[in-house]
Amino acid sequence: MEQDPPEESKHLEVVLKASDLDVFREGLRDLRPRVLVLDLPLLGSDPQAVVKVLEEAVKPDLTMIVYAFAKWDLVEALRGDRRHVLRAPISVRALRANLIHLIVRSLLEQPEKAPAPAHAAAERALPTEPAPQRRFDDVQLAHLQEIIPNVDCECPNQVADLVLALNAFENYSHECKNRNADDAKVHAMLARATGHARALMELAMIELCEFEKIDIRQLSHREEAAAANEV
Repeated sequence: MEQDPPEESKHLEVVLKASDLDVFREGLRDLRPRVLVLDLPLLGSDPQAVVKVLEEAVKPDLTMIVYAFAKWDLVEALRGDRRHVLRAPISVRALRANLIHLIVRSLLEQPEKAPAPAHAAAERALPTEPAPQRRFDDVQLAHLQEIIPNVDCECPNQVADLVLALNAFENYSHECKNRNADDAKVHAMLARATGHARALMELAMIELCEFEKIDIRQLSHREEAAAANEV
């Protein structure tokens, strides 16, 4: 590849290069480059199959295949959607020209972020204190799921579903396996945030029950009474 001024390679980053196909394949295992640049002579006796396998593994936005001499039917067969076939040698300037649409898209996807105002940062802050204890047990929530309202409104049923779902995810986050300390920190954050969301919806449920004249204290007693009748 011809040498170009450093400015020409701006916004271009080479994450992997190799002159051996097996080494290249191995190196791609942990990478997801947006562009594959392949040298046709290094692709072996069946370059079409090799390119297909590499594209399926990496799913790049664009594949560029560079050749010096090749049969015309092979060159045409290698062309396709999201593929460019280029005659060597190519300069960084020519490479950049073929990638300009991706460069522009990348710049648009990652705009420069202005510092967030202090009040905005405060609004986004997650609670750091432990979540309150549950106000409803599973029996109470199960009754609220099945309760028949006096009017055509299923809010008690729907809110009970939501609180049960939040309970389930809160427990899941507490019990989720951690690979390392960072995993543990994230799972603790999720459990804490979900617990606070659950507590907030429980307060909403209390007000809703008061509005619907549902006696929360009697919900657990119904289960006890039903069990006593069965005995």
